[in-house]
Amino acid sequence: MIHIELPNPSECVFLSDYKSVQNISGFYIMKNTVGEIIYIGESQNIRKRLSRHFRGKSDTTRLFKHLFTYVEIYYCNPTERKIYEIYAINLYNPPGNVWGNCNMGQEELKRRRETWIRNEEAKLSELKQNPPIRVPIKREEL
Repeated sequence: MIHIELPNPSECVFLSDYKSVQNISGFYIMKNTVGEIIYIGESQNIRKRLSRHFRGKSDTTRLFKHLFTYVEIYYCNPTERKIYEIYAINLYNPPGNVWGNCNMGQEELKRRRETWIRNEEAKLSELKQNPPIRVPIKREEL
């Protein structure tokens, strides 16, 4: 496999803070609350693209946009952004990406994504029904 060194993120923001992101070219890595990579994308205008994800207007991520928590943003030129996006998709194999993933066939990737969405929604439902018990920390423990 070809090895490409991914740059350090230009910035990291909560998806809800997408308006603070610059209107320039780059790629992005979307993660959930525990830091798992869910989706990798690229765009000529990252702020506009993140807006579509956040509002559920993206056909690609409409079914699982509620699972995104934060985004690592990498500003770069159009040629670099495409190379980094495809490389990162195949390196990390995120469940949200079907296009650009060469790890398995598209139908298998779609099935895997659908199964993953169902499992994640079941986990969220379970947490809502049985929230974890929070124990206050005693001042002496600090």
